[in-house]
Amino acid sequence: MSDMAAIDPSRVVAETSATDSYQNLLFSLIQFRIHTGVYPQRVTVVTHEFKRARFMQCHFPAVGLVPIGLEGGYTHKAAVIGINPPEEITPLETLVRGEALNGIGLWRQDIYGVNRDLASKRVKRGWSSGMEEALFSDLGLEDVVLHFLRYDGGDHCNKWFPKLEDLPWAYTGRDTTNKP
Repeated sequence: MSDMAAIDPSRVVAETSATDSYQNLLFSLIQFRIHTGVYPQRVTVVTHEFKRARFMQCHFPAVGLVPIGLEGGYTHKAAVIGINPPEEITPLETLVRGEALNGIGLWRQDIYGVNRDLASKRVKRGWSSGMEEALFSDLGLEDVVLHFLRYDGGDHCNKWFPKLEDLPWAYTGRDTTNKP
């Protein structure tokens, strides 16, 4: 508990608009920029361990972040700290099965969450089409970021954002040390 006393509350910002794990990652990148003036140079997501693959294989690549542990000369800037609930609360087998069916199983087919199954989950959680405009349009964000927020997945709703490498937080094989 003593570590909690060392945290300056003015430096803590909660992301409250996201309705799923992908939006939570994306909107948190934007919240960081709004509150600090720059995008983060490293992202660490604290979530349930059973969701690690979802972030490493789907969400990080979908927003242009290269997960730590991938080879090939990339600058590694994204990581996951995973903590599962106690076994007596929810058995790990149940969590893993649910994630395969309703989590990563869906995200692998719909990396931006725009198709029926994932989009309907967002609607049930209070999201409606066009909310990204109301939330982010007057914040001075870069045009490519605003376009990305509205991206619908392309022709088959599961194509990579065509300007992924142009996103200000994106990390690719090129030198990114001069990026904020």
